[in-house]
Formats: sequence, C-alpha cells, structure tokens
Amino acid sequence: MTSKAICILFSESYGASPNELAAERTLATVPFAGRYRLIDFVLSSLVKARIYDIGVITKEHYGSLMDHVGWGKDWDLDRKRGGLQILTPFTKAESAGTRNHSKVEALLSVKRYIEKVDQEYIILADTNMVMNIDFKSLLNYHIDNEADITLLYQTKVCPSHTGLVVETDSSGRVEDAYYSTIQHTEPQNTVFGVYVLSKSLLLSLLDRAYTFGWTNLERDFITKNIGKMKVYAFAHQGFSAVVNTVSDYYDASMKVLDPEVRRELFYSDTPILTRVKNSVPTIYGFDGKISNSLVADGCKIDGEIRNCIIFRDVVVEKGAVLENSIIMQNTTVKEGAHLNCVIIDKDVVINNGHTLSGYATYPYVISKGQTV
Repeated sequence: MTSKAICILFSESYGASPNELAAERTLATVPFAGRYRLIDFVLSSLVKARIYDIGVITKEHYGSLMDHVGWGKDWDLDRKRGGLQILTPFTKAESAGTRNHSKVEALLSVKRYIEKVDQEYIILADTNMVMNIDFKSLLNYHIDNEADITLLYQTKVCPSHTGLVVETDSSGRVEDAYYSTIQHTEPQNTVFGVYVLSKSLLLSLLDRAYTFGWTNLERDFITKNIGKMKVYAFAHQGFSAVVNTVSDYYDASMKVLDPEVRRELFYSDTPILTRVKNSVPTIYGFDGKISNSLVADGCKIDGEIRNCIIFRDVVVEKGAVLENSIIMQNTTVKEGAHLNCVIIDKDVVINNGHTLSGYATYPYVISKGQTV
C-alpha cells in the first residue's frame, strides 16, 4: 500500500509565531535532544513505512536543511529514482521577488512537481512534530474508508494549541472542524499537520485555490469541504509534541528527560535516524556532576549539570552550574558561570562568573555565535 504514496514535507510552519531558534535556519532543522533535528522524526517514520519518495518544500535559510539531509543517505533516501528531493522556493524567474506565505502558496509553487509524480496518493506533512507517526496504518485507514481527505489528530489537553480542531462520528468521519485560537483546559481532537489525499484531488483543490484566492490549507481545503467530501480523522497514539515557538521547544525538550518519553521515542520499533557524525566520547572530569540530563558525545564536563540537554562538543568548566537548560553544539561555559532555564544556540561562549536565568514558561535564549 505504502508504495502508492509520496510525501511532501513543509520545512517551515507557515503563519506560526516567530521562533528565535529558526531565525537563521529552517524550523525543520532546529536541533533537538542532543543529536537530532526536528525533521528526523517525520523522515524516520516515513522510511519505516517504506515511503521513499519525499519532497521537502523550502522557504528561506535552507542551507542548514541541505547540509543536514544532503541527498538523504542517512535515511536510505539517496536513490536513482525518487528518494529525497529539496524543492526550492522559486520555480519561475518572475516569482523570484516573492516568498511563499502559506502552505497553499508553497504547494502552488511546486505544482509541476506534483503533476509529474506517479504515485496515486500524496501525504502532506509538517516537519516540526516530535512523535513517531504510523504512516502505514494512516494510509491504509484512508484507503479502507475510501476517504477524500484523512487527517491525523490526537485527543489531548493542549492549552497552547492554536489550530484545527475536529469533531468526528463513531466511524471516524469528520462532522465539524474549526480553528481554535483560545486556550483550553479540556481534551480536544487536536489536528496535527499531516493529511492524506489523492494526487488528482490535490491538483483539483490547487486549481480552485488559484481561482478563488484560497490561502489557508486547513480552512479552505478542509473546513469548506466537509459537507462535500468524505473527510476522516485517524487517531495518533502515544507521545506527541509540536514545536512552533521557543516555549514549545523548551517544553518538548524537557519532556524528553522523562525516561518513559525517551523509551517511546527512541527505543520503539521506529528508529530515529539522523546524520551520522563520528566523534570521540565525552570526558567527565573529577569535579563533573551530572543528574537527570542528556549529554552527547565529544563534550568535556568539569562542572555541575542538572536537568539539562547538552549537545556535541560542549565544554563546561570547573565551578560552572547548569540547571534546566539546553546547550547546543560547540558552546563553552566557563568557570563559575551559573545558568538556569537558558537555551544557548551553537558556537556561544559564556564567560567566567556570569549568571543567566529565565523561567520554565519563558526561557532565556542566546542566539548563535554570541559571547556573553
């Protein structure tokens, strides 16, 4: 069944709040959990489902994306036919002065690519989801129900969710859908950015979008057509997190420190693949103290670390104390520094004796390449 499908990934979350960590890189390649990038989770789930034809739509700052995924070798996607393809923003010279501002515009910009694919079904998916998605069952569910569109959802309490919410009947068919913009404290059928539909239907909807000026995929493709098409919802089981804002990123990262969440994400039957980097093991000094933290390879730890995620090649000098923080690659925290609820991007130096602190609901972010 899965050989009949191709996937188109959105490397950006169109219309979402600004994310300081994605200022100079695509949202898809924001580092996560010590050695991964956000896009690794959806790519790994697709490969497990034997979906090997994948196009990634870019927007801007996509150098980090091309550097990370390359031709897809680490995901077994470097193939003579199909495989991984990077779909750059501009397909025509006259459009080079504009950028795609929505998923619909992004799909219109790669319409010729869609027309050329041989597969019968197309999966549209975001790349900012930390979860293991069962794409094989999702596609089979879509085919078995003879659905026009199938979307992925989960019933959960998600106060920060601003997006599509659906109501279904006993068979899973969507009866109502609306866009939630306020915080909720009760469980909702929260929709993730994953949709399945046929190639012919997608092309038809894109023609209508061009004709009528449609710009929002969820509102114009789905909510406007619930009464006209068979729209079904497939329930995701297990852990899930969607990263749009810095707060989302921090919350999802801290949840990974929970052994049960780590076991589900990284030790399930869906191996999370990423770009392989061979480096030396981490060196722990006599004064190094680590508790409830993830520490990648290539580090030198002589300070104290509690409830932190430490990426590759980080140096923590003697007397430094790190708590509830995320420290990305090639960062040096010098002697006597004290960090709490801080997110530090790559190639940063924190000088001696400095104290930096944020809050769990509003972490303090230091951008790439800074010296503090």
